Amino acid sequence: MGFSREELAEKFLRTYVKPFTAKDMRKVLNTLGFSASLEDAVDFLCSSPNVLELEDGRFVTHAGAFTGEIFSIVPTAAEADQGVFVAGDRCMPFVETDRISSTLRFYVKGKKVPYKVGVFDSDDAIDMFMLYGEEYAPQYIASDPANKDLDLVSRDFELSNTVKLTGLDLDYLAEKYGYKKGDRILCCVTDWNAGKLNMMILHSDETRFDKGEIGEKRIEWFSELEKRLLECFEKRGPMTSIEEQLVTVFFENRRTLCVPYCGSMEEFLFKHTNKISFEHYGVETRLWRKGEEVPAFGKWNSTLALLNNELKKNITFAEYTLNSIPEFVYDQIVLDALYQKKTDYVKYALDFICRDDFSLDDIQIQKIILSLKERYAILQKDYNWFADQTLGAVRKKTLELYGNVSSLVRKIDFLGELILNFPSQEVVVLAQLHGHILRMLETIASDPTAEETADALLLSLDGMEWNFEDIKGILESSLAKEKQSQFKVIKGGSCVASRMSSFKKK
Repeated sequence: MGFSREELAEKFLRTYVKPFTAKDMRKVLNTLGFSASLEDAVDFLCSSPNVLELEDGRFVTHAGAFTGEIFSIVPTAAEADQGVFVAGDRCMPFVETDRISSTLRFYVKGKKVPYKVGVFDSDDAIDMFMLYGEEYAPQYIASDPANKDLDLVSRDFELSNTVKLTGLDLDYLAEKYGYKKGDRILCCVTDWNAGKLNMMILHSDETRFDKGEIGEKRIEWFSELEKRLLECFEKRGPMTSIEEQLVTVFFENRRTLCVPYCGSMEEFLFKHTNKISFEHYGVETRLWRKGEEVPAFGKWNSTLALLNNELKKNITFAEYTLNSIPEFVYDQIVLDALYQKKTDYVKYALDFICRDDFSLDDIQIQKIILSLKERYAILQKDYNWFADQTLGAVRKKTLELYGNVSSLVRKIDFLGELILNFPSQEVVVLAQLHGHILRMLETIASDPTAEETADALLLSLDGMEWNFEDIKGILESSLAKEKQSQFKVIKGGSCVASRMSSFKKK
């Protein structure tokens, strides 16, 4: 079966390993049949999670950034006792983050290492996936084929006391290559797209690998990693995920971190640093200075926040205006109108889309109406109400929460004088909820297995609704104070004058 143009474009970003320019990407897109401008090429690259922008304006894929770079892992005592090494998060950031670790393929001297299944305490299992974020670790564990009978939804996303995990057969490595407990595994990615890695065993009793000069260099490596992570926190803040933090640090410092005497992230976090740990950031987790609250603002963004009201939207909210709402959201609103059998779908959609929006003029509204009519005409042709009963209910509930969250986003964006005036952690949670709901709507729109995961989506929505209720009152209270501060009494008269400059249309 042939690949679509879109799949071929994505394949390029998964396999090309040399730095390239936006002009190069434009040529690729045009060769594939896309009529792409240079701006289109830049947008395509910036929207890809597998691309890094270099300081000289060029780009490099994650495949190009990490293919051939060295990292190491030391199997735990629990793994050695069972004869099973679980890759888990220990190959981050060198391999694709969304890849289930049990699908990675490891080779020693050209021979593929076989897999086997082990049984682990749930707490130990979560430790093996912590770099994905403690909030996501149970889902990664449940995705292991060995846990196909584990129904996380029925357990409210709580793991059982023990779980099964698929890993490399350490007994095979012991028999063929002399592996024993305490040995280090040195790895490098050979095919990022396919998830292939070469590995070799560094025996712990070999002086040249764990003592003397090499041992001292490994201690220096842990100090270097700590230094570079702290610099990254200061310069770039919490970023969008732990993975992005590690991608940045290891790529920018690969000459000193991706070396034969390297330690592992697991050793670093649990044995060699007292300055860095996992810390909560809104409803997510980040690496941060130990014991400190992860701030929403710092040197990396406070300058922008202080400039003016027009720029503050760029600090936290990626999708703040109707012009930047993705097309799949509009489609889901139209489908929801069909699901609920709304006779006036335009009025229903406009009431939803334009709720509490202060920035629209008549021309923009007419453009939205035209777009809605065009999408309705297309989607109505193939819509099957009877086949939409499962996803229809999920879509309706997701859009209700999206409407409430995006309404509060727009109120803060338009009426708030300065984003720094709002409680930072609540702003972080609001922004995270906004992003999570958008991804959920995208899943409903494009994931062919979405119907099978409907129960899980509903359970996730329940959690997001609780989180939203926790922050809603606090942010609305701050918003009320902001609005009140934008009015002042003029001396010598009874008029109340509004600082109308804050209410200019965008």
